[in-house]
Amino acid sequence: MRAHGDVLSGDVQKIRELVLQWIAFVGIRRIVAGVGTAAFVVGVGWFVLSPSPTPVEAVLPVVTTSSATDRSPSSTVRVHVAGAVQRPGVYEIPGTSRVIDALKAAGGSLASADLEGINLAQTIVDAEQVFIPRRSMSRPRVTVAPRLRPTPRTTAPSVPSGSSPTSRTVNINTATSAELESLTGVGPATARAIVAYRTSKGPFSKVEDLLNVPGIGPAKLSGMRNEISVS
Repeated sequence: MRAHGDVLSGDVQKIRELVLQWIAFVGIRRIVAGVGTAAFVVGVGWFVLSPSPTPVEAVLPVVTTSSATDRSPSSTVRVHVAGAVQRPGVYEIPGTSRVIDALKAAGGSLASADLEGINLAQTIVDAEQVFIPRRSMSRPRVTVAPRLRPTPRTTAPSVPSGSSPTSRTVNINTATSAELESLTGVGPATARAIVAYRTSKGPFSKVEDLLNVPGIGPAKLSGMRNEISVS
């Protein structure tokens, strides 16, 4: 056992002497530089060859939102073009149209149309009515497009004997609400106000008395003056 141990001890001693001789031959500085270079190469190789981390976008869920601005407006609208136009009726036009586009869709205006009384550049909304008024001797100066129902010209009601109103006029003392609504600028609310006023205050003595009715001003009275009478 001792002889075997001596042999191993001798081999280790020889290996140590060889290592020391190699170190002495190569030099400590070269060995340290070589070790550093090898470590650097190993580090670079690991950085280049190691798999990339999973991107955040691949882990987090994607959430989409919608807002009111994402909704596109209706591509078309339907409007009722009435009054002093070539072809009154309901027309389907682009949703971005203006009053002038609705007028063109109806074939243009008549020679009697009062185009200065409306706003041709006003935008259009679905299911509304664009009414083109006619010129008259005296008329209100309107600067917006009327969003109203038609104001058809109907035959004036029969006039009691003893009165001599102008033809095709409405007697504001005897007309019904429906007949009053045929007047320029008079809607259901104004017609009811006229009837309520004459019921509580008595008959009108002159057309100017309409200025006492709530909702009727000089401009509105001027627009209907040639269409009304009193008796």
